[in-house]
Amino acid sequence: MVTSEHSRRRQAIRCRCAGTCYPADERRALSYFRSFFSQPGAAPLPPPSAQGPTDLLGVLSPHIDFRVSPKAYTHAFAPLANAPEAEVYLILGVGHRSRLEWSIDDRDLLTPLGRALCEIESIEWLRHQVEFPCEDPEAHDGEHSIEFPVVLLQALRAFRGDDRPVRFLPLLCSGLSDSVAQGRAPSAGSSFERIATALHSLRRAYGERMRLIVSIDGCHMGPRFGHPFTITPLLLRQTRLWEEELWRTVEHRDLSAFFTHLGREGNVRYFDGVGALALLLRITDTDAGLERTYYEQWFEDSDRSVVTFTSGLWRRAERRANGGAVA
Repeated sequence: MVTSEHSRRRQAIRCRCAGTCYPADERRALSYFRSFFSQPGAAPLPPPSAQGPTDLLGVLSPHIDFRVSPKAYTHAFAPLANAPEAEVYLILGVGHRSRLEWSIDDRDLLTPLGRALCEIESIEWLRHQVEFPCEDPEAHDGEHSIEFPVVLLQALRAFRGDDRPVRFLPLLCSGLSDSVAQGRAPSAGSSFERIATALHSLRRAYGERMRLIVSIDGCHMGPRFGHPFTITPLLLRQTRLWEEELWRTVEHRDLSAFFTHLGREGNVRYFDGVGALALLLRITDTDAGLERTYYEQWFEDSDRSVVTFTSGLWRRAERRANGGAVA
């Protein structure tokens, strides 16, 4: 089995952001990531002796440049630090350069912290299940919405003294623009429903051995993103309220309301996590729910533009009553 797996592995993707967004040296990278958890407003790393959450199904994490908001990542990843280790992480990222609605890739990822292994057999199984084009290798080359969670997972594992490689399954998601324009969830028989059905089956097969990472940002507004307007304090307040309503539809697991809300404005705020969140609602069971733990609006005065992002935890329902609130 091991020999067969190694014989099928292709050349790994080399991380594009190492050396710019974080150090390219292993020792310095580990020190850099550890420093995130001691910054003001960060979620600290739990003591090694503390028992981690056993109800944690996955995390919601930004993929904003590490240098913009290290603390946003701590509110997503600190709970993973001493949670039971997953065998594989299903990462729902954003296809920033993808030509397809859904894109998978079977290559490993080579970071300063080592080689993360793609779950090849699951990728091959997905290819046969969906029966539509879902491979766009160029979209995965240097895609930071996959790279950032992988290297942080590697860092957490190193902090625990665990030298096993991280295993992951990467899926880049689209903005489902047609469904947004219609203000309706994708129909039965759509590529969304087919890949959601396959992923739901895959999750059920893995059970506790799989954990989800939803790697998205939020709204992208202002001249930097092609809008003919600049960002004002009023627009920032309105955007926060708009996102609050969007996240409520996710917390209520209401896919129809999710698309109705997006459709009212046609996603003019360029919220980038549409496909990933829609899939999340379809592939998790009804006893799971989201707790948002952090929210930020990164406003740049130089071009009067803003990017928003949210962190959170996806947990089983019985423990969510004890969860956190948005910072």
